[in-house]
Amino acid sequence: MRNNSESGFTLLETMIALAIMLVAFASILMVESASVNTSAKAKQMNIVGMLAKKAMIEAEQAFEGKTFDEVKKEETTQLQAPFQDYKITRKIKEMKFPNLGVGGGGGSDKDKSGDNSDSSTDQLTKLLTNFLSKSIREVSVTITWKKGTGEQNFSLSTYWVDLNHEFELSE
Repeated sequence: MRNNSESGFTLLETMIALAIMLVAFASILMVESASVNTSAKAKQMNIVGMLAKKAMIEAEQAFEGKTFDEVKKEETTQLQAPFQDYKITRKIKEMKFPNLGVGGGGGSDKDKSGDNSDSSTDQLTKLLTNFLSKSIREVSVTITWKKGTGEQNFSLSTYWVDLNHEFELSE
């Protein structure tokens, strides 16, 4: 005959088994939740990247054959469904280059000797700096979307060069 105390599991053994299963299920749930969040973020960044690329291509097509003066400096577009939560802002900024002059210091000795090579070099670098500033633009595209109660931004920039810009001999 068997004793009643030897048959089945005790309450303590059952509680330990349930605790182990609970920890295992909680771990699995956390891993799956993180996986879903990562997947949603990857989808979000894929959409944002696609919209930024599209905006940059459209800007390039709109500017083709035009001078920088003919183009709006800033433009914001609210997108239609299914991307109604996204807003695209495009900005065009003129590049300001520092004076690239090689200037050396006081020029009292040079002024007396009549050597004006430094002043012509300085003038040439000023003209070149002015030309570069007028012919290069930074184009930035910023995608803004709602996330929770706030907003998220993604920006990218490129530089455009107007190879047909006239070289002006005046400062």
